Amino acid sequence: MSFCRLNGQCELGGGAGIKKERTGPFSILSIPPELLDQIISDLSVKDVVMLGQTCRYFHEFCSNEAVWKRISRKLSPRLNTEETAEGSFWKRASILNYTKGLFFQTFGGRRKTVSRTVAPHLSHGYRKFIPTKDNVFILDYSGTLFFLKNALVSSTLGQIQWKRACRYVVLCRNVKDFATDPRNDTIYRKYLYVLGTRDIPPLVTQDPSDSTHTCDCVEVYLQSSGQRVFKMTFHSSMRFKKIKLVGQETERSLLLLTDDGKIYSLTINETQLDQPRSYTVQLSTRKITKCLPHITISEVHSNQSSALYITDSGAVYLEVHTAGVYRDLFGTLHAFDPFDQQIPLALALSSKVPYLKRPVDIWCGLNHSLVLSQASDFSKEIHGCGCGAGGRLPGFPKGSAFFVKLYVQVPHCSRLLCSTRECLYMLSCYDISDVLVFRELPSTKARTQGSESEMEGSRMCAHYLSQLEDCGSLGEQMEKMKDIINQMGLCSYQKDFLQEAISALQRSTGGAVALSARDSAL
Repeated sequence: MSFCRLNGQCELGGGAGIKKERTGPFSILSIPPELLDQIISDLSVKDVVMLGQTCRYFHEFCSNEAVWKRISRKLSPRLNTEETAEGSFWKRASILNYTKGLFFQTFGGRRKTVSRTVAPHLSHGYRKFIPTKDNVFILDYSGTLFFLKNALVSSTLGQIQWKRACRYVVLCRNVKDFATDPRNDTIYRKYLYVLGTRDIPPLVTQDPSDSTHTCDCVEVYLQSSGQRVFKMTFHSSMRFKKIKLVGQETERSLLLLTDDGKIYSLTINETQLDQPRSYTVQLSTRKITKCLPHITISEVHSNQSSALYITDSGAVYLEVHTAGVYRDLFGTLHAFDPFDQQIPLALALSSKVPYLKRPVDIWCGLNHSLVLSQASDFSKEIHGCGCGAGGRLPGFPKGSAFFVKLYVQVPHCSRLLCSTRECLYMLSCYDISDVLVFRELPSTKARTQGSESEMEGSRMCAHYLSQLEDCGSLGEQMEKMKDIINQMGLCSYQKDFLQEAISALQRSTGGAVALSARDSAL
């Protein structure tokens, strides 16, 4: 069957020789809905989303779950469909698997481009990842933890690259969360702690119709081989959703966040995990839950000597376990109690840096910090400050005392970042069900902090002018101006324009100087 248009008429040719005349131009509205569904299903996820933004008619077609089901089947044929009760399950699944990716940029060598890693294609999106000394672990949205073995290798030129022939295995399933040594140096990450749900056989006294029931447990794996070396099981009434580690290896504390926002902890000796023996550990309520039972904790973050809790209302509490860290944070040891290190300290949040208005993720290292932020045009940028040795701040080898935009090509759907000695990792995956974590300040506070930020901005501009005045020549001033533009809170397109403009001025100024020198010689 074919269409032929002659002199404003549409002729339908077929075996029966049927002809149909059309006086006006062909309209896409005349396409049968079943055929239009099939056409839209053959588009890419990006094209379907863009088509749904054109008009109300196409928005209805592009929101049809039958269309997204066919698209999702092409992207991930082995996707488990037990969760299809959710209204937008197939659309969410399609976008998760279309935007998933793990990218990295190496710090050493001559190449400074972002590369895509070899990652498991059978995963249902990427929710979380942790790089260790030898491998990378990725958790997907279906609770499957993947183990990428021997992923990074050294090339003949001495730079780190992703091994294309690397293999991955499924470490375990039904995983809720996982964690490792809280220090940012991967050489300390010997064990991987996995919080998951496991089926246990029924007791004799239970209802015979109840064949199995589940309980939460923590399993410990060697990061080098993926071998399980330890397992602890909790009572079926205890349900947890997140796990974090804190403390030294000999006295490692596990922080467990329950579904109702309470914190429990237990302590183990990590150096004895490889010894085959059985013993009982005590699970106790953390002091923040004892002292403040009315609050609901939604997020937990930790490092070796402190833990930070964020409530559902946005309040922040901090535990400090060493005198040195307490002094660095508060400048005094007046209220520090070495015998009661779990006392929760309420923190007053100061105003954020003006040009980091929409942070997506934050990574803090020993000597430098990184922020993944969203620009005004919805593109992603990475800003960093601190030490730049070893290439850890791309584009700023000498480091920076202020947050500057790094020379990194950030994927559009990036949501997590992590820095190691060798490279910078960026995890990309977009979840349409995510709630924006960042919230604008109330108008009264915004006005107050707006005046403070303006004063801070004027002081910074005065500092930049003094730096320009200290330059010995016009060329040095232009190079310094390029550095200043990178440090200012401008949009990406504004920075690019100013950088190009200064480069053009440098070229024209160089030509004028050459002409002046030639005229003087003549």
